Amino acid sequence: MKAKRWLSSFLALAVLLSPLTVHAEPSDQLSPSEHRELKEMTERSGGTIQVKWDDKLGTPRFISGKLSKPLKGEPLDMALHFLDSIKDLYHVDKAKKSFALKRIDQDELGMHHVRLAHVVNGIPVWGDEVIVHIDKSRVVRSINGQFTPNVERNSERLKSPTFTGEQAIKAALEHVKVTQPSAPPKAMLHYFAYPEPEQINLVYIVNVYDQTAPADWKVFVDAMTGDILYKYNDLKTKKGNAPVKKPAVAHEGNETD
Repeated sequence: MKAKRWLSSFLALAVLLSPLTVHAEPSDQLSPSEHRELKEMTERSGGTIQVKWDDKLGTPRFISGKLSKPLKGEPLDMALHFLDSIKDLYHVDKAKKSFALKRIDQDELGMHHVRLAHVVNGIPVWGDEVIVHIDKSRVVRSINGQFTPNVERNSERLKSPTFTGEQAIKAALEHVKVTQPSAPPKAMLHYFAYPEPEQINLVYIVNVYDQTAPADWKVFVDAMTGDILYKYNDLKTKKGNAPVKKPAVAHEGNETD
């Protein structure tokens, strides 16, 4: 995956609500369509935007400025309309096809924060989420999150599993050596970019809760082969202890909170 350099530094919320003063020049490594979309946003913002790139994924981690004109519709409609206007930056064909609503929050300033999951073939991509921040005048002021590009293209052979969720649960229990889980284990299908962004796996993420350890295991079982690709103890992560090593290209938590 090509690297993309920083265009500017990260802004605090107070800066997001005031005119930006740092001019962002597009990277020479961007495609013509990406240049065009950044140029259009920069012009709408009065000549300045700020962008932080994910060097490994090649998609934006953070964009801020006056990124849109006042938009129409409900917050989800506005967010999807805006994402369609910058779809080449995220390498998607249509926002409605690639983003699914998780929730919408509204703060004391009247801003809506539209939180969206990345989905392919109706299946979520693990670790991927973007948040579109819309002010009370219906203008997009920033967008942030993690987004793995080209998952649909790189997962053509992975549209349906060959293993069942029950088989994945059995494999996960054997792997973490839990014979009597404290709650019924659950298996959810996800796409998983590992070990590199272009290497997409279809996996069951099996949740195994063991109160005696204690442990809240997330076990990634390959839905095509039954192999265990990865695991971590989410309970240790939540408690603030050092978690097990995680893949560099997919994170249990994002820079989106």
